[in-house]
Amino acid sequence: HPMFLFLDVISPIPEIHLINDKKIIVSIQIIQNNHEKLSDTIIPKYLEIQETYKLKDIITHLILTTGPGSYTALRVGASFIAGLSQSMSLPVSIISSENIYEFLNNGNTHSGVYIKSSNNQKFLTFKKNGEFFHKKIESKDTILPQHISNLFCNFINDHSYNKDVNYISFSITRIILENLSNLIFKKNLIIKPKYISNNIILN
Repeated sequence: HPMFLFLDVISPIPEIHLINDKKIIVSIQIIQNNHEKLSDTIIPKYLEIQETYKLKDIITHLILTTGPGSYTALRVGASFIAGLSQSMSLPVSIISSENIYEFLNNGNTHSGVYIKSSNNQKFLTFKKNGEFFHKKIESKDTILPQHISNLFCNFINDHSYNKDVNYISFSITRIILENLSNLIFKKNLIIKPKYISNNIILN
């Protein structure tokens, strides 16, 4: 069976998961609290798992979430996975909110994917006329696009929209496990994180 190392940097607490035979073998939180920096902890945490599981001998594929999310987390995650991929010559699959949207949606265009990332940053992804749009949610008064009736959220009970919306919670890890066979893996992949900011210069 292939062995996947999945690095999730868009969830509120970034995690590394080892996946084999569509099951999670181990999950490790890379940071324990908001005071810790992902850039300081990711390599020590990886070395810790490497020590226990002899990762170099068993990993065959890498998976990375690429956003939207915290600018720093995305940057650190992309550099880390690019380094592993190059040094171990492993294929990578990248998962953004657009992939999550497609996996959850079954062609329904009345939905949005609402992601809460580290530092309590929130992002909305939706599709209109066949095109994806991303928005950073800065305040509770943000108005949802009219056509959205379902919001898939990676967190619970933050119903900050004053609109009749059906909130459906989802787990990024579960989506990955259910769609392992649909993921596209490439070697020497150029990883492009989705940086979303309301400051147009940064997008």
